[in-house]
Amino acid sequence: MAIEQYGILDTAPEPAFDRITALAADLFNAPIAILGFIGAERVFFKSHHGLEATQAGRGDDPAVPVMMPWLRAEFTNGFHTGTPLHDPDGYELGTLCVIDRRSRQVDEQQLRQLRVLGGIATDLLAMRLAARRALAQAEITASEVDHRAMNSLQFVASLLQLQGRASGSPEATQQLRAAANRVLAVARVHRTFSTRETAGRVAIAAHLRRLCEELSTSVGGEIRLEGADEFDVPKEQVLPIGLIVNELVTNARKHAGDPITITFHRLAGSDYEICVLDEGPGLPAGFDVTATAGLGLGMKVVGALAAQLQGKLTAHPNPVGRGSCFKVIFPVA
Repeated sequence: MAIEQYGILDTAPEPAFDRITALAADLFNAPIAILGFIGAERVFFKSHHGLEATQAGRGDDPAVPVMMPWLRAEFTNGFHTGTPLHDPDGYELGTLCVIDRRSRQVDEQQLRQLRVLGGIATDLLAMRLAARRALAQAEITASEVDHRAMNSLQFVASLLQLQGRASGSPEATQQLRAAANRVLAVARVHRTFSTRETAGRVAIAAHLRRLCEELSTSVGGEIRLEGADEFDVPKEQVLPIGLIVNELVTNARKHAGDPITITFHRLAGSDYEICVLDEGPGLPAGFDVTATAGLGLGMKVVGALAAQLQGKLTAHPNPVGRGSCFKVIFPVA
């Protein structure tokens, strides 16, 4: 149906439409005015001045106004007049009608004013449709940008990996591989944005699960996700979360080996907690993640990302009795 593209059916009252019915009732000195939009089986009252009802059954006879059967049944001895609302292609979208419980006469000027108010209602619908189309186009454009950015990042990562394999220095090879992994971590987030329909939020458990699978392949080890709560986080938090996991997993794989476990929870208060745990030799003596010197680039990156989330990075022994646990706690956005 033509009305469906406007997204108006079964929506909450809006002041702009309520002002139209209030003015229509006032112009006719009538107690009731209705602005209704035609659905498949009923007429939805977007605004119903002076009436509790929110919808009416529609008639099926194309030669009779859709609300006429309901009006005749509800206001047998009363008065009602209305003006149809059409889209630019001529399809009937709804009606603006004025109702009184007693018989009365109206003049041509009042009917002309009612038609003007109906035109204002269709203008509001047109603006609504334009806004919906603009939003849809913006979402498509954003998705295309994310997709192109993802492809570009993957290309850069491939170049870094090729350069690493061509390097004659083991240290340079390791650094280039780490840089490629960081670029790929950003690319994974862009892929999430371009392939998932979201309203500004991302299902974090599904995202982390997919990230673990890809990291298992890239680092050549066992990366598992345990006990991740199923909830959504804002898009702006997904990138730092993914990069934190990438850095901590890469670091754990280098220093501790398999297995590596990731957990993500929402705490009792208003914070999230993400942990990366390994079962390796544990933290070195005197290790301090808050130190300004002595940390590798990866830990500095994690500290900066935790600060970006307005959170805090800490390091502890793994509760299982061996290995280490790196934890970031940050507030819900």
